[in-house]
Amino acid sequence: MRTIARNIFVNPAVLLAAVFFHLANPGGLLAQEFVGYAAAGINAAAIQNVVDAFRTAVGNPNNGNAPGPLPSGRREINWDGGGAGAAATTFPVPMTTFNTAPLSRGAVFTTPGTGFEISGQPTPEFGDLNATYPVIFTPFSAPRLFASLGSTITDVHFFRPGTDIPATTSAFGAIFTDVDLAATTSVEYFNSAGESIAKIFAPPADNGLSFVGLVSNSDRVALVRIISGNTAAGPAENPGVVDVVVMDDFIYGEPLVGPPADADACKQGGWAEFEFPRVFKNQGDCVKFVKTGK
Repeated sequence: MRTIARNIFVNPAVLLAAVFFHLANPGGLLAQEFVGYAAAGINAAAIQNVVDAFRTAVGNPNNGNAPGPLPSGRREINWDGGGAGAAATTFPVPMTTFNTAPLSRGAVFTTPGTGFEISGQPTPEFGDLNATYPVIFTPFSAPRLFASLGSTITDVHFFRPGTDIPATTSAFGAIFTDVDLAATTSVEYFNSAGESIAKIFAPPADNGLSFVGLVSNSDRVALVRIISGNTAAGPAENPGVVDVVVMDDFIYGEPLVGPPADADACKQGGWAEFEFPRVFKNQGDCVKFVKTGK
């Protein structure tokens, strides 16, 4: 993966807490190639306005589990299926649950760790991993939370919902619980060429909630890498040293296939697969777009 220079404009109308950006080129924020959103607070109400503003910017409606392609809107994952009575559940790598019917939302998760867990009974908020966790982890949308196991890394791959066709998105945001250390928990965005186009650090909120999100007005996002704290879930926290962070809601733009990377992608019927920036009439129309951008 490579890093290229990109600029982020942080919308001051929705900025409720300090935002920590790690960019190849931090200057020229007003270029507005991206719009960043961030908030931190003790509970869901403290960050709700920013999360809702991000939802509006990403687009309506919430497309739920509808198979793609859909021309606009967003997808959300809140992990809360089964409600308060659901058991803690582990998942292998890759975790395809949210791109497989009936949960066709176009997101697949991988990690260099051993898998993933959605919290639940008999010890909610990951009390099965450590008895101290229910005290420090606050859900945004109750009752369930999400964590990678054996690693702090969660990679989010996008697909046309309900298929194995790789796709891209215009936006992604995530909610974290109990971020203690600045410049540690982050969301990094990569384009289809594997280039890192932006990285945002989540603002701290001890025993509270943090949110970061990015809407791209230029590059499409093919992969998101989430770093949750500095220690994988399991150990008890040690203030200033061990920061265990888990996740709640994910919000992202409708995954769409495209744009074509080159003229070869238009050949052998490939032109018919693209939905972004538009549907092509034929191979020639697709090749014309590659050459002219129109």
